[in-house]
Amino acid sequence: MRDVSKLRSDRLPCANVDVENRSHCPGEGTMACSRCKLVSYCSKECQRGHWKIHKADCKDPLMASDWKPVWERERRLPSFISSDNDGSASSPMTKERLATGLHLWGNMPAIDLVNLEQNEKNRDTDLTLACVASGDLRNVVQTVNDLPQDYAGQMSIVLNDRDPAVTMRNLILLCLLGTIDDDVVAAELALHFWYSVFLPIEYSLRIGVAIKPLIEQILLQLSEYRLPFGSTSSMSFDVPQDMAFYMVGMLESTYSVEDAHYEYQRVRFAESRQDYHERLYCQIEPAHRVSLKQYRSFGLVLPFGALNAQFNTPNRSLFSHKGVWLQNDHVTPLESWDLKSVIECGRRHGAQRADIYGCLYFFLSDQLRIFARRLRRFNISFHVFNRDVRDFAESIKANALASAGIPPHIFFDRIEVSNIMDIEYVGVRRVLEDWGPLLRDSKTSTIIAYFMNWRTRQKGGDPVTAGKNVVHNLIKRLHERNRVTYIPTGDSILLTSSRATPMQYRQYLEPIYDNWVPFKKYLRAQGTDIVLKKMKLCMRETHTIIPHVSVA
Repeated sequence: MRDVSKLRSDRLPCANVDVENRSHCPGEGTMACSRCKLVSYCSKECQRGHWKIHKADCKDPLMASDWKPVWERERRLPSFISSDNDGSASSPMTKERLATGLHLWGNMPAIDLVNLEQNEKNRDTDLTLACVASGDLRNVVQTVNDLPQDYAGQMSIVLNDRDPAVTMRNLILLCLLGTIDDDVVAAELALHFWYSVFLPIEYSLRIGVAIKPLIEQILLQLSEYRLPFGSTSSMSFDVPQDMAFYMVGMLESTYSVEDAHYEYQRVRFAESRQDYHERLYCQIEPAHRVSLKQYRSFGLVLPFGALNAQFNTPNRSLFSHKGVWLQNDHVTPLESWDLKSVIECGRRHGAQRADIYGCLYFFLSDQLRIFARRLRRFNISFHVFNRDVRDFAESIKANALASAGIPPHIFFDRIEVSNIMDIEYVGVRRVLEDWGPLLRDSKTSTIIAYFMNWRTRQKGGDPVTAGKNVVHNLIKRLHERNRVTYIPTGDSILLTSSRATPMQYRQYLEPIYDNWVPFKKYLRAQGTDIVLKKMKLCMRETHTIIPHVSVA
C-alpha cells in the first residue's frame, strides 16, 4: 500500500498526465498555459507533449468570452423563469428532488465565531461556544485557526445537529484531525473525506482504521467517554447507538465505484436542470466555468491538471447505503470558504486564479494542518450531540447532560444558531426564548444567526421588490463604476431594456444593494423587539464578530 503522505504535494504539479498510458510527470508546474491558465507545466516539452489531451479543456466553449447560455442560443425563456415545461421528460417532482438534499457542506463562507481581538481581547480568557444547529465543521475550523498563536485559555465547543449524516461526518472529521499524529496525513484524509466524491483506496482503508475506536465506543454506550486529541484536547459525545450502525453500514456498503459514478453523473448532468447550471455559469469567469464543469464531472478537490486515476473508491459518506447521492445537484465546497483567501493561498502554492479548485485544495490543506496542530497545542474540548435543537436547549437547562461533558449551569460566550431563526424552521421568538437564558451575562457574549429566507417575505429585501426607482439608481451606479463591462453582453443590453426580467438583473444589483433597513423591518414584524425585551437581550449596535459589510 502506498504511503498517504506521498500521494499529495505542497506545490502545483506538472499537468503532463496521460491516464490511458499510465504516465505522469513528477515535476512542479511552474509555466501556466498562456491561453487558459488552468494548468501549468515544468517545461515546454511537457506542455507540447500534453497539448493533444489538454486542448479539449483549453478550447472548451465555456472558455469563450462571448459564451451564451443555452436559452439565449435557443431564443427562449430559461426554465427557471418560464412556467412552461422545458421539453424534457422529467417531472416537476424529479426536478425538485435534484434541487434538494441533505446539507453536508455549508452554503455560506466560514466565519470566526470569536474574533478575539475585537471582543474579549484577553488571550488568557476561557471561552465556551455552542453551534446548536452546526452543519459541517467550517466555522469551528475557522474559529480555532483565527485564534492568536499565543492563545492560552481553555476553549469548550459544543456541536449539535439533528441530522445523523451531518453528526457522523463531524465525528469522523474530528477523529481524523485529532487522533492521527502526522498533521499532513490527517489533513489530506480529512480534506478528501469532507469534499471529494471519490477517494484513493488507501485513504478509504486508513479512514476505516482511524474511526474503529470511535465506532466501538459508541456501540458500548458508555455513560461517559472522552477521546483524547494529543495531551491537551479531547472529544466527548452523546449520540444514539444507531450512529455506530450508520458508520458500519457506510463502511460495509457494496455499491461499486461504477455505480457511484453513474449516480453522481445522473444527478449532476440531468437534462432538465441544464438551465439552472448555466445560470451559474453566467455569474462566473470563463476559466471557473470549466473548473466547475470538471468538478461536476469528477467531484474531486484537486488542482485541475493533477493525476486523479487513484481516486477509485466512492466516498461513502456522501451517498446512502444503497448508493444514492445525498446532496443537491448544484452543491459545491467553494460556497463554504472566502474565495479571496482561497485564491491568495493557491497562488502561494503555485496555482493560478483560474484553477479555483486547485486553489481550494491548497487552502484546505493549509487550514486543516493548522487546525490539527492547534488541537495538540491548545486546550480545546469538543462535545458532540445529535438532537433536536429545542430539546437540546431544554436538556442543558435541566442539567441532564453532565455525563456527556456539559457541566451544570453552563453559560455560553457564543451561541451560533445557523438559519433556524427563519420562519420555516424554529423562528426568532422561540430561538431567543430557548437559547437566550444560556447566554453568558457579558458585553461580548452573542447569539449569531443567519437569515436565509427572509428576503422573500419582506418588501425591499432584494432590489427587485424595492421598486423601479431603486433598480434604476442601482443600474446607474453600475454604469458609473464601469461595472457593466463585467456583465455578459446579452444581459448588459437587457439591463437598459424594457424587456429585462427581474431574474436577469437581480444577480448584478444585489452586491451593491444595502437591504439593512428592510431587514430591520422584517425583524420588527417577527416581534423581535418584544422577545428581546422579555429575555433581557439587545441587538448589537456595532458588529464586532462579523462586521457589517459596506456597499457604498
